[in-house]
Amino acid sequence: MAVQVSLEGRRALVTGAGTEGIGRAAARMLARAGARVAVHHLAEPEAAAALAAETGGPVLQADFADIAAAGRLPHRAAEAMGGLDILVANAGALLRKPLAETTDAEFARIHAVNLQAGFALAREAAGLMRGGGRIVFTSSVNQWMPNPGLVAYGSSKAGIGGLARQMALELAPAGITVNAVAPGTIETDLNRGAREDPAWRERKLGLIPAGRTGTPEDVAGAILFLCSDLAAYVTGTTIAVDGGLSLMGLRA
Repeated sequence: MAVQVSLEGRRALVTGAGTEGIGRAAARMLARAGARVAVHHLAEPEAAAALAAETGGPVLQADFADIAAAGRLPHRAAEAMGGLDILVANAGALLRKPLAETTDAEFARIHAVNLQAGFALAREAAGLMRGGGRIVFTSSVNQWMPNPGLVAYGSSKAGIGGLARQMALELAPAGITVNAVAPGTIETDLNRGAREDPAWRERKLGLIPAGRTGTPEDVAGAILFLCSDLAAYVTGTTIAVDGGLSLMGLRA
């Protein structure tokens, strides 16, 4: 018997959907399942507006280096759509720099955007969800797999994994599930610079059992599942979407 995922009547906010990547793919997939989706972006107004024309929701701009602005975003989405049922906290920042060269300010900025803003978003979104809801964070396999040059990024994503578990415990009685997806090597704007290095690409492909890098749609499918009624009994977990990369040892 065929199973169809329906999000009809649900109102969702997807952050970090202005660039080519997981946020944009997730927003489209949720909309195709019937949700009305608010599109957040940092500095891509035209791309976000084009996406919102597909998803039926408002376009919302915010810089997550400003934690207060991140906390206001769910309220802005709920006001525009008459409520909020789903949050996909996907926006993030990446820094590739050796430990000894990473400054306090750089470390703080990555944690502000990736972890503190995610906390503020989810806390405020949970307060708006009536009769249950779904919160999904985008983490990374780097939450488990340390990699040289990613001390700020990897530690912030490890924090996301812990945050999802803590929030899941407190929000379960309200019918709100909290989970995360941990992408491996995905073809996005965030890692475009690294992917243009043939040596980096060859090394990565050699580590992935599936023999290919992932697409944003690969991750969006897991997000759709976690946002749907199929995952009503799934909370406090992180799903790796990595083609088996995290099976291959400690370095991603």
